[in-house]
Order: sequence, then C-alpha cells, then structure tokens
Amino acid sequence: MLLNQSDTFSNELLSPVGLCALIQGEYHPSINASCRKIEDFLLSSHFGKDLSIPSSELVQLVFMKLADEIRHFFLKESGIIFPAIQKIGKQHKGKDHKDRPQAIHLQNPLLETIHQCQQVIMNLLQKLRHLLEDYNIQPNWHKDWKECVNEMYLLETKIYQWVHIEGSLLYPKLSSKHHS
Repeated sequence: MLLNQSDTFSNELLSPVGLCALIQGEYHPSINASCRKIEDFLLSSHFGKDLSIPSSELVQLVFMKLADEIRHFFLKESGIIFPAIQKIGKQHKGKDHKDRPQAIHLQNPLLETIHQCQQVIMNLLQKLRHLLEDYNIQPNWHKDWKECVNEMYLLETKIYQWVHIEGSLLYPKLSSKHHS
C-alpha cells in the first residue's frame, strides 16, 4: 500500500504538471533571487574595485544580459507555457487511461524555441565563466566581490539544474517524437 502511494506521488511529481509546479516553485524563485543579489552588488558603488575597469564593465554587461534573458524566459514559462501544460493536464486528470488522448503535447517549433532560448542563457553563462576565469576567487579581492562571484557560481549551478530538469524530464514528455 505504501509503495503504491509512493509511486502515485512520484508519478504526479514527475508528470508534466508536477514538473511545472516544481520548476515554478523552486527554480524560478531561487534563480531570480540569485540574479537580484548579484545585480544589487553590480549596481552598487563597491563594484569594480577588484577588477580592471574594462573587465568589470564587460562582466556587468554580460550579467545584465543574462538576467534579462532569464527574466523574459521565466515570464514566458510562467505566463504561457506552464499554464497551457497545466490546463491540458487538468483536462486529462479525471479521464481513465483508455479515454485519454496522447497526453500533453507541444509542437516541435515551440520546443525548438525553448531550446534556443535556453542555449542563449547557457552561452551567456559560459561567457561570464570565461570573464571570471572559472570563478577563481583571488585572496586579495574584497569580501563583497568574493561573495558576488560565489553567488554567480551558485547561479550557474541552479541554471544547469533547471535546464537539465526541463531538457531531460519535462520537454521530452511533451515532444511529438516522444508520443509518436
């Protein structure tokens, strides 16, 4: 009995609707909070003291573009993509298995657009990593800058986790290749 409850819980959590809820409840807020924390530092008067001026301006520019891309993508997910997935999921929840159509399905062009947006984010992360020399913190850097660079590393980790969940668990379940 407990095993069946656990299986039901796992199936619901790993369903497209459950994954949308997980991403919106855990990853979006956490990634947005990291972005705000980094932005606050980059826009403060303390920024730039530990880097040459050209590097600091480029780090700030690349990060602001990254944060902007993330915000826009999250707005698309939370405002358009996830509600559509959740609406279709609710319509199918009450039906028994033989009445159910092929479950939730997104068109391949939409999935390709999602992948392209995530690739832009990943490319910006790589550029930032390169500018910050793989987040290699120097002992002589100011404590606040060390914390900011560490937060950038944590942000990268969260973004890779989010993209992995979507790319390996959520969107493959929604592609036409998966359902054909």
